[in-house]
Amino acid sequence: MKNKVLFFLLLFVVVVFTNIHSIEILLLSGVFFLFLSQKIAYKSFKAILFFNLSVTIGYLIQSAILSKPLDDFLLIFNLRVFDITFITLYGFGKINIIEAVSFSKSLKFLFVATLSQISSFRKTYDDFILSLKSRLVNPLSQKNKKEFISSMFYYFLKKSLHNSHERTLALKARGFFD
Repeated sequence: MKNKVLFFLLLFVVVVFTNIHSIEILLLSGVFFLFLSQKIAYKSFKAILFFNLSVTIGYLIQSAILSKPLDDFLLIFNLRVFDITFITLYGFGKINIIEAVSFSKSLKFLFVATLSQISSFRKTYDDFILSLKSRLVNPLSQKNKKEFISSMFYYFLKKSLHNSHERTLALKARGFFD
């Protein structure tokens, strides 16, 4: 029961933060979150860095082309994304998600399927890294690093496509969609 309550509380807090338009509140929340857990704050920052940087640069270019000021939009956007990401990472660290969604068999099945794919990919990634380390005497050259990363990317892409096809068939068999 505790997990269900925390899960719905987490969803409610995310919706609330989505509707906050005050820089001060978002900034104070971010500072509070930083003191709550620097480790999760750092993870949140790393997780959103590329996305937020891309979106911010895009908006800045569009603003310059259209000669329209953005006012405080970018600051609010970036603070909101950080706060929501932190809340999500922090909350899911406290919740047993499978127990939280046990009220719905379909939702529980979807979460189990998703989590099993994540753990499978994580194990495969770890195996790739360990196999690389076990075969190296000297550090990889820049060219070899690129080849290793592209091979790994290609493998995960092929595996994702294969798994998505298999999951689609499994979901169809269980009546999720036609």
